[in-house]
Amino acid sequence: MEQFLIFGVVGLSTAAIYAVIGSGLVLTYTTTGVFNFAHGAAGMLSAFAYWQLAVGWGWPVPLALAAVLLVLAPAFGLLVEKVVLRPVQNLGEAERLVMTVALLSGLIAAARWIWDPNLPRPLTTFFSEREPLHLGPATITWHQALTMAVAVLVALGLWVLLNRTRTGAEMRAAVDDRALVGLTGADPVKANRVAWVLGTQLAALGGILIAPTVALDAAQPSSPC
Repeated sequence: MEQFLIFGVVGLSTAAIYAVIGSGLVLTYTTTGVFNFAHGAAGMLSAFAYWQLAVGWGWPVPLALAAVLLVLAPAFGLLVEKVVLRPVQNLGEAERLVMTVALLSGLIAAARWIWDPNLPRPLTTFFSEREPLHLGPATITWHQALTMAVAVLVALGLWVLLNRTRTGAEMRAAVDDRALVGLTGADPVKANRVAWVLGTQLAALGGILIAPTVALDAAQPSSPC
């Protein structure tokens, strides 16, 4: 039972990170019909940007988080939607997939070009200075607790967005028939933009949460990409 609790906590915290990242991927796919192979790479790039701001340049952690999650990630999502995906939206599925694969390769190459892959870039976990929590024999760090809380909040937030807002209704409607959505006065392009912004933000959030526990390396499978 003790081993079950210990490994259960580790498993839940790791699953929470991938739930956050996966939520963004699913949101983008169900709204736009594009399976974004570069979704994880966007999270990886965000983790590098966070490291650069918080560690490389010494910004306060809250300011670095706000810059990445509220400025850089949304701007990148809008850029990808407008420049990369919108021109091929009406083409076949294969063409759209090829664009995301090309974007994946480009982001990895950009990360390796900007940040020397031979230099280690460790990140400390959030609230590492606080005493961990104890659940019987299991020890829960504040970073793990934060990760699980964020996953729950993301799930609730997406449910409210998709089921209780007009924007969410437009996003769900765009999945079934984009042309018909346009006839009702809704804007499928706006729905796409919202999906790409939120998807990129969730990828960035997941990348930042997982970066302290893995190697921050664009070329390694264990990195946030």
